[in-house]
Amino acid sequence: MNNKGQAVHGGGIKHHELELSGWPLVVGIGSLLVPFAFMAHFSWHQTFPGIFLAGVALLVLLIGLFGWTSQIYSKELDVGLSKVAIIIFICSEAALFGGLFGGYIYNMLPMEIWPPITTPEGVPPLGLPLFLTVILLSSSATIYKAEQDLEDDEMGSFIGWLLFTLILGILFLLGQAREWYHLIEKGFTVSTDEYGTFFYLITGFHGSHVLVGVVLQLFILLLGFSGKIDKDKSTILKATGYYWHFVDIVWLLVLSLIYIVPYRG
Repeated sequence: MNNKGQAVHGGGIKHHELELSGWPLVVGIGSLLVPFAFMAHFSWHQTFPGIFLAGVALLVLLIGLFGWTSQIYSKELDVGLSKVAIIIFICSEAALFGGLFGGYIYNMLPMEIWPPITTPEGVPPLGLPLFLTVILLSSSATIYKAEQDLEDDEMGSFIGWLLFTLILGILFLLGQAREWYHLIEKGFTVSTDEYGTFFYLITGFHGSHVLVGVVLQLFILLLGFSGKIDKDKSTILKATGYYWHFVDIVWLLVLSLIYIVPYRG
């Protein structure tokens, strides 16, 4: 249902269109299910229902976000405020990461030995994180190339470079999952000591941001294949690029504080 109105500005007539959408309700329902999933798992100790509910929440969220954004991008005009919104969002995320890093440093500095002696030998590993750093920094270059190709209206090259960026992001997540698996096998868990708590908290929080970036890139690829994005409707790609570069910068801090400093003792 659309309600249309007209307003006169400087001698011209501009049309304002208000659109009613059900997609925000879907996103809200998915968001509401997330805390219930955590409560089921951690407070009520119902492991399977908690995991199942988390999966349903993620699915509903993805459907809602994809549907909502697709509805917006089916219009003729671009969404110009998205770049401003993503900058504000990045500032809020920087504050969250700042709090995590601040808590980590606060616990680390009074210690004579870091990581604590309760940390298993060989933790933290450094080889795989350095390789993941190369992957993530390379993905910043590829998404920038995708942006440039979209501006030049080279759709085939744009899709190719963005697909390459998506693959690099997935490789990073798989590498991090492999690292977690082997560390847990060694007996290094979130409850091992203070270092273990912050290690999984910070790397997991960063990994969740990489996952969000991967989902955004996947959606932009779908827009590209369906012809709903071009050089005149490139705001979503630029906003995603800002977010992705931020994720890369944060990873350099994660690498320095969580891996290199403890590795050097």
